[in-house]
Amino acid sequence: MPANASACLPKDEADPFAMGVKTSVSFGNRFNIYSICILSFGAFFYGYDSGLTTSIIGYPQFIAYFNFNSNTLGALGSCYYAGSFFGSGMNFWLPDKYGRKLTIYIACAVALIGAVLQTAAQNIEMLFIGRVIGGIASGLVFGVCPMFMSEISPPEVRGRVGGLYNLNINLGYALTEWMGLGFSYISSDVAWRLFLGLQCLPPVLMAVTTPYLPESPRFLIMRGRYEEALDVIKRLHHVDKPHNSSDSSGNDEDEDDFYIREFNQIKAQHELEVTERVGLSTILRRPSYRKRMFIVVFQFAFAMFTGIIPLQNYQFILYTYLGVTQKLALVMVGVWGTLGTIFCIFGALSFDKLGRRKSLLGSLWVQFLASIAMVIFWARFQASNNTNLLLGRFTVGFMFVYLVGYAFIMNAFGYTYPSEIMPTPIRAAGNAVAFCTFNAITIMLVQVTPIAIEEIAWRYFLIFIICDAVFIVVVYLVYPETVGKTLEEIAALFGDEVAVGIQEARRVLGGVGEEKAAGSGQDRDKGVVEMADEKATHAHRE
Repeated sequence: MPANASACLPKDEADPFAMGVKTSVSFGNRFNIYSICILSFGAFFYGYDSGLTTSIIGYPQFIAYFNFNSNTLGALGSCYYAGSFFGSGMNFWLPDKYGRKLTIYIACAVALIGAVLQTAAQNIEMLFIGRVIGGIASGLVFGVCPMFMSEISPPEVRGRVGGLYNLNINLGYALTEWMGLGFSYISSDVAWRLFLGLQCLPPVLMAVTTPYLPESPRFLIMRGRYEEALDVIKRLHHVDKPHNSSDSSGNDEDEDDFYIREFNQIKAQHELEVTERVGLSTILRRPSYRKRMFIVVFQFAFAMFTGIIPLQNYQFILYTYLGVTQKLALVMVGVWGTLGTIFCIFGALSFDKLGRRKSLLGSLWVQFLASIAMVIFWARFQASNNTNLLLGRFTVGFMFVYLVGYAFIMNAFGYTYPSEIMPTPIRAAGNAVAFCTFNAITIMLVQVTPIAIEEIAWRYFLIFIICDAVFIVVVYLVYPETVGKTLEEIAALFGDEVAVGIQEARRVLGGVGEEKAAGSGQDRDKGVVEMADEKATHAHRE
């Protein structure tokens, strides 16, 4: 095989949309849809846990009970993300060693312990320990679920699947923000204890539904469990057609054997990567892997450096600083979550149509321009000695314009792109690096933001405007377009070898023993697995 991966594919495979080539099965398999929906609930899990502090810091009784100040208020957020950093780091090895499903079970158990400690907290130390433990659980589930979803999704809908994950995060945020308003009418400590206690529900629901999930077929192939992997892929991506159904275009044939071609491609690519002995030294030594890792780290770092964490997590403080009354500020927190949910739906529906690059660049330009306008009006408001409320309203208005740009695609991009560009042997490690980066930057931002708002106000956000400009340039110059390609074919975009294209895979691992796959049903599946084993044995002998 040539070193240049694009040469490994026929011309029509290098561009999945060229010549009308159909690269995947129709997204109509109910088992696939149910599995993706269950996994997307992991986002709601994270959205509720991380979002509730946005409203709870507006409760006077909560602030008084733990005697919060600007430093400990920052620590409330940073200790959660410190736990999430540790949980994300566990994804370096846990999903590859024990499987994606067991990782989810562990996260659910840890989350329940954290929720109980927070709800029963008698002092600030107990509250912080509970937040750290809850953060560990969120780091685990927040990292493994989008990777798992990417591994079982047909290539032409992966963007929408990432959008679904983003939608569930926004639903979690929106729910906590409106619940925060509702609980604010309870004047006793019951308000915040009940709010924290409801964190138990998402992990319970996640644990109850996870048994219905299959294990990731790519994990099974990594473990040499080929028959199980083929069975899972067939359940996920095979669409049974009525006997009298026909399609003169040949798409019926494509859909009928797509799961076989997908199995062959994943298996062949895994053999190639195992032969190359991919490890940490390979990641550091190989330019294509270094580029992947750079994109992953840069994406998650600079997504946070757009200013979303200071604006979202401390919006209640910002609203009151800009002249909004306390109760109205809590209402606006709810509006923020609802607006984010609405616009992330538009982003999810258009992500695969616009492509990765156009979607992200459009989102960034809106954030960049809105941030400039926000800072200008905020500076003018402060120059009026905080008395010109109209300028304060304009500042708040451009906060919401910024939100439209961010909610449209930024989160969905982060949950889709890193999993797409990382090859199977280092996908778990790549996602762990991504979410560790996210949590490390977030820890810093949630700790310093209350102090920065108090000390330097609008000047703090000049940092994020500069970062937006850098972000736009790097995306334009460095990020490749991945829409429509299988996870294995994306290797070609980075100059790596693709063992077999998705259309070539019809010939059953390079055409050897094609007759073994010529049958139907279980006989054909058995023949495919036998050929996979023969191919592996042959490669080993060579």
